Amino acid sequence: MARPTPQEYFRRHSALADWLAHVRPERRDAILAEDSTRAARLGLLHELMGLPILATTHFSGGELAARARSFESFRASAEGAYAVRAFHRSDESVLRNRNLPVTELTSWLESKAGDLDQYDIEFSPHMPNAWATIFVVTSDGVIGEVVRGSLRQLTQGDHTAASPSTYVYDFTDWHVEPHQPRYEQIARSVLEFTRAGKDAQTALGRRLDCGFTADGHLQGYYEAVVDPGGDLRFIDFNIALGRRLESSYLELIRSQQGTLRDEVHGLTASRGSAQGVARVLIHREADALDLADGEVLVCVEPTPDMIPLIARASALVADRGGLLSHCSVVCREMGIPCVVGTVNATEVIQSGRQVVVEADSGTVRVVA
Repeated sequence: MARPTPQEYFRRHSALADWLAHVRPERRDAILAEDSTRAARLGLLHELMGLPILATTHFSGGELAARARSFESFRASAEGAYAVRAFHRSDESVLRNRNLPVTELTSWLESKAGDLDQYDIEFSPHMPNAWATIFVVTSDGVIGEVVRGSLRQLTQGDHTAASPSTYVYDFTDWHVEPHQPRYEQIARSVLEFTRAGKDAQTALGRRLDCGFTADGHLQGYYEAVVDPGGDLRFIDFNIALGRRLESSYLELIRSQQGTLRDEVHGLTASRGSAQGVARVLIHREADALDLADGEVLVCVEPTPDMIPLIARASALVADRGGLLSHCSVVCREMGIPCVVGTVNATEVIQSGRQVVVEADSGTVRVVA
């Protein structure tokens, strides 16, 4: 059987939980716990801040299995395509699917879940993406990425269809690279929704373990999409993920914006440095690559089947990818230096060569 292409892997393995499989449980669990409760958290932000969100409808698996009146009423009234997430109550597994009618999603769940009674299930309308952004608000500023098209391009670091812009805002100046006025306009307009008034700050402080910037922006990790008609919706807010990104990344990324490319240069996805033998990976060889502990993994685009290799590597270098992609999150959690967006690392670097990765400066040098 032919191995799937990277794009097929991205479509199948888009969940953050898949990427976090090798992260220490005490760090992974905090992120996944927030991921499983994001609908309620977004609902709270909608109620107290007016944050625009997609409405989510919840059912127990038993209600689906028994075709309860509440579920049948929802299914009869649901128009168009939806997304579904089903959370197993006794382990970390999550079933996900999207862009299908509720009836088809229900049939799919029944074929995958086994015992539906063990799941809690949420449906939300599927929103076509014309624009997408991921960003983190810290006490010192905002760092994010924006792209034309699907959010998946940012979460998976798959930039084959469109190239994103990275933006940094220190609450005084905006830096967008590469600079495109429409990209900056999207970033500015989305950020404004994260500002909370005094009453909302007080109410949120009672309900969430959260912080605010000096001018009232709620700190954390956000995902937002804009549909072809210009309708904006936030689809994720995660406090734990936001705290994982140190404020120092703002200055690092800003210093790398506009830098002329030397031999190999990219963006800091996870800080640190490493030296070792390079192993250049073509995706179709992922399960056969003999990567020794401490070698430097160089690839076109990271995919979830590479996670065991990443866990053994002393550093990761990728032609594609972004600061806030799932793979970058995993590298930071593992403490593995990572440089992404190099464009040409797999062309310049050959397997067996000694390389030095200086992730803080976003550079990779061949030294022997």
